[in-house]
Amino acid sequence: MKHNEYYYIPAEQIEDDHIIFKGSEYKHMTIVTRKNPRDIIHVVDGVGNDYTVLLTDIDKKSARGIIQKRTRYTGESNFKLTLAQAVPRGSRFELVLEKCTELGVSEFIPLITENTMMKINETKNKRWKNITIASIKQCGRSVLPQISQAKSFNDFMQDSKIYDFKLIAHPETGAKSLSKSISDIKKKLTSITRFKNGIILVGPEAGFTLAEVALAKSNLYIPFNLGNRRLRSETAGIVSTAIMMEMIES
Repeated sequence: MKHNEYYYIPAEQIEDDHIIFKGSEYKHMTIVTRKNPRDIIHVVDGVGNDYTVLLTDIDKKSARGIIQKRTRYTGESNFKLTLAQAVPRGSRFELVLEKCTELGVSEFIPLITENTMMKINETKNKRWKNITIASIKQCGRSVLPQISQAKSFNDFMQDSKIYDFKLIAHPETGAKSLSKSISDIKKKLTSITRFKNGIILVGPEAGFTLAEVALAKSNLYIPFNLGNRRLRSETAGIVSTAIMMEMIES
């Protein structure tokens, strides 16, 4: 089965009936995918629109297409998952962004915990956004996940946003598996209620400190575990997201 070819153009750059391609998307179109006039492509704008576009002109610096159809929220879930992840060292957070965007995360919150060793700078923020753009194009999503500014754990806990449920990865005695935790929460739903959003907290490889866990629990976060093996931080984030989205959407 042939998959649609997706390109990303920010919503503010799209006219009423046509789209102009410049820069990296133009280069990808002409050098990598080698498109020609009269080819049909798909363009996503990051805010929920998927445009079916007929390419009309391709010159040495830009290309132009006519919008033939607009579809809303292609590839999106009705459930909005936020992943608050302690930033691993090196480039491993990039893997979290890539794979969890594919899995359906709506918002990423980079966390700086007591055991976090990573420093965040503006260069990384720009690169992180580019990674999520590439991921929505690859998997056919139409909404670009939000990447919040990095926050300390204590500052993050001051956030007043309301979620349908809040979970924290922490293998304490008595903590249930993530799937069991979600099943228990779902049993409390009535036949007409549905989850709208939720949040998962994933710590660094050294784990959250006891003080951080206590603070999270005082803010109604429920601990869960991911089995008997110790996972890398990025693995835990990806696995948690996959389990969550599978169970909520099923």
